[in-house]
Amino acid sequence: MNILILLAGSPPSKTLLKTEMSAADLVVAVDGGFNIFPKYRLLPDLLLGDMDSIKIDMAESVEIHNLWDQDQTDLQKTLHYLQDAYPVKSLILLGAGGRRTDHLLHNLHICALVDPSVNVIFKNEIDDESAIEMIQRVTPQNGFNLQVKKGNTLSILPIEDFKGLNSHGLKWEIVNQDRSATFISQSNLAIKDDPSFNIISGCAYIAVYQ
Repeated sequence: MNILILLAGSPPSKTLLKTEMSAADLVVAVDGGFNIFPKYRLLPDLLLGDMDSIKIDMAESVEIHNLWDQDQTDLQKTLHYLQDAYPVKSLILLGAGGRRTDHLLHNLHICALVDPSVNVIFKNEIDDESAIEMIQRVTPQNGFNLQVKKGNTLSILPIEDFKGLNSHGLKWEIVNQDRSATFISQSNLAIKDDPSFNIISGCAYIAVYQ
């Protein structure tokens, strides 16, 4: 099942939200991530969280599940709920960053712990919606499949431990690289359409800027 999750960070444009909703099997708003839906006259399938950031009367026609555990973030609770309730194949996250860097970093860390066979992608509009940042988690069980054009910028985000990361199709190729304090691959360039990555263990995040 392909699941779209909308969090309460920088909201997506109506165009991006509708595009992602049309491709999703299930649309989930997480607490304050719900607030953008009424503005666009759209509704998610499901609303999860502790409901401390929304007007609950605006969500009367949406299936709601209150998740009260205050020892976890709303995203953690949402992922646990979805993994228990649905056969999750892929997760697309909107609104996962933009307002606070700590939220984005924590969200990346949280999603690093998701079943490694699940495809995980973050999408965020930048530069007044003229460009988009896409961040995909790469694991041994789930490779890189974002569409990338020659000339696009790519960066590796070493959020979690990994070993044996390789690339094919970059200006500065990554060869059998482990996560380390000295490893930096920022603003690399695709020299062909759809470069590829593989990894031996752990997970790495590949950020693409189009």
